[in-house]
Amino acid sequence: MKYVLCLALVAALCVVSGCSMTSSARDYSGLMIPEGSPKAHVSTTNVAIHVLFSKPVVGNATLPEVVKDCTAAAKREGATKIRLVQSSVTTYWWILPPFTFVIHPVVANAAGDAY
Repeated sequence: MKYVLCLALVAALCVVSGCSMTSSARDYSGLMIPEGSPKAHVSTTNVAIHVLFSKPVVGNATLPEVVKDCTAAAKREGATKIRLVQSSVTTYWWILPPFTFVIHPVVANAAGDAY
C-alpha cells in the first residue's frame, strides 16, 4: 500500500511539475500590522523535477526562482515593496529510492506581505 501511495504521489508531482501557483489574501479584517497596511499577503509555490539535487529538468523550484515569482506576483498586486516572511525548498528524494536519488520532485514556496 505504501508503495502504491508513493507511486501516486510521484505521478501527481509529474503531472503538476513545472508549474508555479500563486495565491493572495487581501482581507485583514481591518487589522494593521506594525509595518502598516499591506496590499496583500502573497504566497507562491513552484513544483519541478530536478536531477542530482541541483539541475532543474522540468520547471524550476530553486529558491531564487520562487522568490522571483513571488515578487512578480506582488508587483501584479500593485506593490512597490515586499517583506518575505517564509520560504522553503523541499526535495522529495526519499519517495522512491533509488530512482529518486537521481531524479526527484522538488517543491519550493515563498510568502510575504506586499506593500
